Amino acid sequence: MISPVITRQMVQILPSVMVGRITLPDIIEDAIKPPTEDINFEEKSNENEVEDNTEKSEAVSESEKEVIEVSEEPKEEEVKYAWNAPCMMVIFEDGDVNCALHHLVESLQDPFALDAVAVILVQEALAEEIENRVKILMKPLDARVANHPCYKRTLMKIDELRPKTIIGPSDRVLPDATPIMVRDIPHKFLGDGPTGIITMHIFRTPFEATQIYRKEYPLPIASVSIWNERVSSVYDVIGMMNLLDTFKINCFTVDMEPIKRAFELRKYSACIHRGYHYETLPINGERKIIIYPVGTIFGN
Repeated sequence: MISPVITRQMVQILPSVMVGRITLPDIIEDAIKPPTEDINFEEKSNENEVEDNTEKSEAVSESEKEVIEVSEEPKEEEVKYAWNAPCMMVIFEDGDVNCALHHLVESLQDPFALDAVAVILVQEALAEEIENRVKILMKPLDARVANHPCYKRTLMKIDELRPKTIIGPSDRVLPDATPIMVRDIPHKFLGDGPTGIITMHIFRTPFEATQIYRKEYPLPIASVSIWNERVSSVYDVIGMMNLLDTFKINCFTVDMEPIKRAFELRKYSACIHRGYHYETLPINGERKIIIYPVGTIFGN
């Protein structure tokens, strides 16, 4: 028997390229800007009213003054955060679960990253396997994520709604710092803006998958990562997913530059770049970008 050069123990101690690469959501500036012009206008109008009604103001009782002072106190504005081009992942029974899980776990550990998975649709036959394998791969969240207001707010909503959740093992991950997948509840019920978790929905048929994702509206899904070795059948699914324009088949983090210009100019285009097939074309009246590894063609 030939002993392997690289053992399992050696792989487990290799440094991770993800260490330290944590993204936090951007604050929506317009939501926290104070209405300075309106305040100045109100102050000037109040000064004019005071000058014209000095005699009436002296008659105001102490209790009324206290009520006025309380009402004039500025309200604290709630900070709002922006989504960072969230991705929806769709895993079919014939898809490469191992590769899909690799990218899914990255998004669980760094949920606010650009193009991170926010929603996952799983074909029913794979649901139990996905849940069990994800639990094993979960690690404690980085403190910057676990202490972020978006994540903390989501924990409060989960505690209130009591949905089914997939979280890390209790012997390795604390409940207030665990990656979370929430079953069958859209993001809109968990918070306004990025939530720091992934919602999971189950589908039986490809057509059902094209209907379930609509529950997540108004989540601004920027791209869809579809895992299915039968590429030809994927085109039917893409055609029924309205208002979504970027589809990555059997891949995840891909350079968009080779097809970006053609898409913006509304041109038909197809090319191969660094092992990936890129094309932009209209499907059911909507222009789409479709990308997949070239090896997928020969494999089928």
